[in-house]
Amino acid sequence: MRRASAVVLVAAVALGAAASPQAATQGTTKAQAVSIYAPRGAGSSCARVLPLKRLVLTPAVLKGAVQALLAGPTKTERARGYGGWFSARTADDLRSVRIAHGVAYIDFRTFAHDIPNASSSCGSALLLAQLDRTVKQFSTVQSAVYSFDGSRGAFYAWLQREAPATR
Repeated sequence: MRRASAVVLVAAVALGAAASPQAATQGTTKAQAVSIYAPRGAGSSCARVLPLKRLVLTPAVLKGAVQALLAGPTKTERARGYGGWFSARTADDLRSVRIAHGVAYIDFRTFAHDIPNASSSCGSALLLAQLDRTVKQFSTVQSAVYSFDGSRGAFYAWLQREAPATR
């Protein structure tokens, strides 16, 4: 069911990307334009990511943005040179999203086996750039903490980094 929902959302986004957010309404739920971030072209900086527009349903815009990021660039965007770590293989890997005191806590199903090279120094910089730029576009988010299946340690150990301290 989650995969079907993600596919419907991605299809709606692809079809409605040019429409204004105000025009895309359904009952009390509205669509809001957000950005996901992905690298474009070879040889660029490890952490250089560019915005790609998506429409997500309100009020859960952070959750929608992370789900759209996990689905990765569309076929058309990939043909235009966009890439990154996320794709259909990671599309269903979001477990939960919450914001407390300006910190976004994002929990994933472990996707380390789907993108094993993200643990290199350049790979982890790119993965965190994609996640952080997508998550921190919202004024309610000052920082982000990621986890695999509820474990911050597992996520950051995979990237060979220290887990961030939280308030």
